[in-house]
Amino acid sequence: MRIEIRQLLQRGAHINIIGDSLAAGAGSSGSWKTDKVILCDGEENFMRRIAPNSWWGSFETYLKDKFPGCTLENNGCGGASSGQLRNGIEQLFCEDRDDIIFLFFGANDRKRENGMQELRDNLSWMIRFFREKGKEMVVFTPTPSTVMNEAYVNRLYHMEDVANIIIDVAEKEGVLLADNYNSLLYSRRMLDALERIKNDPQAHTEFEKNLDLQQKNITEIDE
Repeated sequence: MRIEIRQLLQRGAHINIIGDSLAAGAGSSGSWKTDKVILCDGEENFMRRIAPNSWWGSFETYLKDKFPGCTLENNGCGGASSGQLRNGIEQLFCEDRDDIIFLFFGANDRKRENGMQELRDNLSWMIRFFREKGKEMVVFTPTPSTVMNEAYVNRLYHMEDVANIIIDVAEKEGVLLADNYNSLLYSRRMLDALERIKNDPQAHTEFEKNLDLQQKNITEIDE
């Protein structure tokens, strides 16, 4: 964790999560969509989702325990592309209130003809926008998708493409990256290797390879 972010957390930061349905925790148990509009792009209203058992619900619990002065707001807009989020950024962001911004989107750009270039351009723009406002950021890659989800006819790109764009932009812009995609991918491969390790002579090598990749993928030492 960067020292600037840790200091903000210790002082009691307000964290703003901006993203899509993955950011909002859609699909987690016990989640529901409220009637609170958080983004209106002239054609579609995006509603706030409550998701106490999602990734961010668990993170909020962690914050209350470790950094009780912090507050968390989730502005995940289910179905939104990076362009919709960029165009509606003034509705999703409060300069006087927000201290740390989590950027977690890109999955819906898979459905757009020029989606990966749009994702690159929009994510880069948002990072520079928030940097000019003096805000700390964390950029997230999505989790790997299911085979069935990737096979939908409107998927012009794959989740791996999304993750690679986000990783590249984060590295070039020098922002903190939470690489969910590769972390879960390496974990899956390690579990698969463990299941085969008694009968497959290559399984041990595969496990060690992915363990090494996982250790290199951590956000900070001892994470």
